[in-house]
Amino acid sequence: MSIDADQLFGQMVTAGAQAFGTGWAEVEKFAKLEFKTLAQRIKEIGEGLAMNDFDMPTGKLLMAMQVNTAIAAIAGATTLFQLAVEAAINAVLATIKDAVNTALGVELL
Repeated sequence: MSIDADQLFGQMVTAGAQAFGTGWAEVEKFAKLEFKTLAQRIKEIGEGLAMNDFDMPTGKLLMAMQVNTAIAAIAGATTLFQLAVEAAINAVLATIKDAVNTALGVELL
């Protein structure tokens, strides 16, 4: 089963609005951009794992790098603290974790 990046993006936006709460208005523009990129990267990392382009530790490292980039970008573009952004991003990823891991057949998230 493959990952639908657009569907994943939609789920991330919904979860992001909830996770950021009252701060969503401040981060929405930047978060959507980062979520779009993150959804596409999750798909690409999953495809790389499926094609044996790299192993699971490398896939997890690539995923961690993408998450850190999203956190830094959103925190840097807003007045929110990095820890608050990290908590919200982790909440967003928690909502898609089971679907992504099931679709990929491995525990990427």
